[in-house]
Amino acid sequence: MGSDLQSLAELKAKGSLLGNRAVFTAREREYCAGRADPAASYAGLLCAKEACIKALADFDGRPRFTFLDLEIDHAASGRPRLRPGPRLAPWLAAAGVSIDLTISHSADYATATAVALCLPP
Repeated sequence: MGSDLQSLAELKAKGSLLGNRAVFTAREREYCAGRADPAASYAGLLCAKEACIKALADFDGRPRFTFLDLEIDHAASGRPRLRPGPRLAPWLAAAGVSIDLTISHSADYATATAVALCLPP
């Protein structure tokens, strides 16, 4: 399990992080650009990525991956979900691991929790 909390003021002060192509995929940047408060959306996605990293940290044999291997998108219902990249997806499938996510916002903060679920073989 992993969680992360991000101050919106702190993120806005690090302007180069908002929309950073080394952190956010094109799909994520497009999603955030279309939201009422892009900075809050970036904060939620960043928290989700950090939470996923923490949830996967102790798994043996996991491949090296970057923020771009952890694309966060949303189901039609709005529920966030992980779309793993090509370095991570095969390992998750072979290891029987899936990630369940939640993202929440308040006026000043975004937070996310990721739970790594190990499916039986």
